Amino acid sequence: PDKPRPLPTLITTGTGSGKTEAFLYPILDHALRGRREGARGMKALILYPMNALANDQAKRLTELLTTQEDLAGITAALYTGQSGPTRTKVTQEGLITDRAIIRDEAPDILLTNYKMLDQLLLRHDDRRLWQQSAMSLQYLVLDEFHAYDGAQGTDVAMLLRRLGLALKSYWPPGALTDADRARPLGRITPVATSATLGAKGDPAAMI
Repeated sequence: PDKPRPLPTLITTGTGSGKTEAFLYPILDHALRGRREGARGMKALILYPMNALANDQAKRLTELLTTQEDLAGITAALYTGQSGPTRTKVTQEGLITDRAIIRDEAPDILLTNYKMLDQLLLRHDDRRLWQQSAMSLQYLVLDEFHAYDGAQGTDVAMLLRRLGLALKSYWPPGALTDADRARPLGRITPVATSATLGAKGDPAAMI
């Protein structure tokens, strides 16, 4: 809590120009440092608007975690409504998908979508995930941020406020500042990415 909070970040750049790497590499570095310090709980939550995107990114993350020796200790899970093989650890076949494992020992990085996040916040059995992550969750990434407009944008905004409230409910008394408590997401740093957002690249219009 005494460390400075990373600033909210908006990443806009063309398709294929490193948008994913811009947030994934810092998150991997953060997770690795946390692991070395013995920090438990989720470090980053990455939301995708569609399962196809989540699955694609899961493959990229799987390759990194299983081919880069320095990253071998990092845990990452994929939580979507799709059926498929159940994995209890990261292997070359993919990320963790076993829901009991995800609850019992929160992964460093969780890939999901907003519908599944809603379920994770509702179910009694999933409370352990947020209890473990109340002080550790640092980054919330909304990939393809332009997808959250209109009514869906409002739904997701309220969902994220619920996430903030769920985590704050497990904060130890006096652990964080009044400013942390006043922010809807507490200590979490939001990161938004988009290849199509923006009025002619004007940063003021995007913000």
